[in-house]
Amino acid sequence: MEKELRLRPIGIIRSPYRKPGGTPVQPAFGGDVQGEVEIFDEYANALDDIEGFERIWLIFWLHRARPHRLRVIPYRDTVEHGLFATRAPSRPNPIGLSVVRLIGREGNRLLVESLDILDGTPLLDIKPYVPKIDAHTGSKAGWFDAGRDARKVADKRFHQAEAIRVKKDEVVLRLGVRGCIETTARHVRLKLADALMKAEAQNPDGEGAVELLTAFLEQTDFKAVRASDEELAGQHEATVRIYKKTDGGVDWLKI
Repeated sequence: MEKELRLRPIGIIRSPYRKPGGTPVQPAFGGDVQGEVEIFDEYANALDDIEGFERIWLIFWLHRARPHRLRVIPYRDTVEHGLFATRAPSRPNPIGLSVVRLIGREGNRLLVESLDILDGTPLLDIKPYVPKIDAHTGSKAGWFDAGRDARKVADKRFHQAEAIRVKKDEVVLRLGVRGCIETTARHVRLKLADALMKAEAQNPDGEGAVELLTAFLEQTDFKAVRASDEELAGQHEATVRIYKKTDGGVDWLKI
């Protein structure tokens, strides 16, 4: 079995929700809020015949989710549950799944309704919603049936403002709309180093992350990066994972 699988985004989801707080926790609570699904040009022909479906499944990467925990307090309850018995976004593989109403198509863009997704979310796949197959009315829903919390919008418990996961061998940076991979990495390294200097206890993972960022900044040809990838030059939002390669060097992967 492969130890690591790499996914390729097929598009990006545009939404009025810029922050986790206030975002609906499920599409059913999204009401008539509309957004847009932009499919990259190389996949546009795969949208043919999708207009005949009233609803579609969006499968996406939860790029701003915090690192996972095995037990969590979900949005719709007040007690802990096992992660896999919830729909919490902080997961080992942060994959999201939402069924939204399809309003229409314009070329490589889909207008959708009832969104519960943050703006800029990378899209992994689309599948048609088929009521005869997907709907199982009357099924038991475990703890959810108890209805201890009627929350319909999210707070910040599962998200991070800047996607910075401090691990010794991996750092994840989320670049803003006007961000640059070099300036973002330098800013994070400076902030992290300052926090480590003020901390009373040692933090090996934090120190390893500073070391990793330092090596990455020293080894990377940022002019070449900007010339070869417009997204990383700051034209769009992107998430970059910086990690150690097996030969001891440092590399980055856009996710």
